[in-house]
This record gives sequence, C-alpha cells and structure tokens, in this order.
Amino acid sequence: MIGYLVRRLLLVAVVAVGVTTFLFVLARLSGDPATLLSPPEASDQVVAATRVRLGLDEPVLVQYADAVRGSFTLDFGQSFAFHQPAASMVFERLTPSLWLVVPAIVLSALLSFAIGVTAALRPSRKSGRLLMAGTFLTGSVPYFWLALLLVLLFAVNLRWLPATGSSGYSSLVIPVAALTVSAMSTSARLTRGQLLDAFGEGYVLTARSKGVPPWRVLLSHALPGALPPMLAWLGIEFSFLFSSLLVLEPLLGYNGLGALLIRSVSNQDFPLVQASVFCMAMLITLVNIGMDVIVRLVDPRLRTKAAA
Repeated sequence: MIGYLVRRLLLVAVVAVGVTTFLFVLARLSGDPATLLSPPEASDQVVAATRVRLGLDEPVLVQYADAVRGSFTLDFGQSFAFHQPAASMVFERLTPSLWLVVPAIVLSALLSFAIGVTAALRPSRKSGRLLMAGTFLTGSVPYFWLALLLVLLFAVNLRWLPATGSSGYSSLVIPVAALTVSAMSTSARLTRGQLLDAFGEGYVLTARSKGVPPWRVLLSHALPGALPPMLAWLGIEFSFLFSSLLVLEPLLGYNGLGALLIRSVSNQDFPLVQASVFCMAMLITLVNIGMDVIVRLVDPRLRTKAAA
C-alpha cells in the first residue's frame, strides 16, 4: 500500500505539470490580455505599460518556469481583472461549490443504493422493472434542463425557493436536486448490475442453498463482492458533478468556482484561469486516488494481486 501511495503521489506531480503546461500554452494562444484590459482608445505605450505590469514582457520560458513553480507553491499571481491573489479567490469560491457537489454525491449514493438493491432483489417483478425504467427516464434528462424545470416549478410558479443566487441554504436545493437526480441514474443501474452478478457467484448460491436468510446473504455475501466497483464509481461521479458546475453555476447565478472560471476565461485572466483549473484538476485527481485506496482496503483481491 505504501508503494502504491508513492506511485500515486508521483502521478499527482505529473498531472500538476501537465495541467500547468496545457494551460500555459492554451492561454498564450488565446490572445493578449494587455490589449483586453487596456481602454479601447489606449495608445501602444499604454498597452506596453500594461503588459509590463502584468509580467507578460518576460521571455516565454521565464513565464513558463514561473507558472510551474507557482503551481507547486499555490502562488498563481494576481488576478488581472480583480487585482487580488488568484489562489485566495479560488479557495474562497471552492467552498460554495463543494456545498453543491458533496450533498449531491451523498444523496445520489444513498438513493441509488436503495433503488439498485430493491431492483436487484426483484429483477423479474413489476416493481423492479418500474424502478429501472424510472432511472432510465431520469438519466435521459440533462441536468441543466432539469434545473430549469425545477426553477420554473418551485421558484416561478410556487415561489418556494429562490430562482438564482447563492445566499442561504434554500439556494442549494435546486442545484443539488438537479445534480443528485443526474448522478443517481447511472449509480442505481451499476448497483443493480453488480448485485445481480454477485447473486450468481458460487459462494452466494451456496449460502442460499444452506438456508441463510436473504438479508444476511445480501449483506454478508453479495454486497462485499459488489461494493468495490460501486465505490470506484463514486470517484468518477465526483468528476462528472464537479465539471457540471461549469454550466450549472452560471445558469443559476451561483457564486462558485465554476462561475468564476467561466468569467475568468471570458476576461482572459491567465492567473485566475490557471488557479481555477489547477484546483479542479488536483481536487478531482486526489478524490479519485482516495477512492482507489478505499477500494483496495475493501477488496482483499486487489491487495493480493498487488503483493504478487
């Protein structure tokens, strides 16, 4: 396990350099922010002074070395548009975004587990089929369209919830509900499929033939074998939900990291773009590594294979 963690930490360093390099090249190809941030009637001398103030007059290799060093020290410089440290702005907006993603992950995991287990225990009954048909229908609805429908129903018609904004817990209900329903569909189908495969294993059939109660067969025999893929999927689901904020937050006027990134891209704010994307990439990478570690702790087969 220690060797596995060391390899994963080295992978995090590689991802950090790769993300920084990609953002550096992409940002320099998108245009000159000095021209964008200067007044329309500004002379060439004013634009040049702005370029010097932003540190864009240095050689490209020097700028790249500063970008890589800043990524490892979390020093991305000052935002061009807001004149504040880019890292502090990103961390300030990260917490509101996590208030959307974390509850959605927890709720979708609980609901999908309940739906998947019920459908797996009743695969040929009408109730099990209706549950899976419902997950297919909800999974076919885009999360941003579902969010607009929820705004129309609960904010415009019923006036129970705010339509936009990020003030108070009531503003979390619509985006969390949209993300939960979107993530729940795939997780429920995965849970059902893994449990049905586990029910067909020899050790589960043996337990059933010995008269072990169904609930004990589920919890002690089928679930341990089906749990590792379900846990691994949570890391992938976190990546999907966090990237969904790039659309959902600007759509609902929510002041999170996704809205900040979209605004910084439109302003060609290089430090803020680099800080935002780097934070998202590292967070997603660390969450997936954490879920891989949990899966290895839960599944002894992976530990045995790694030791061999």
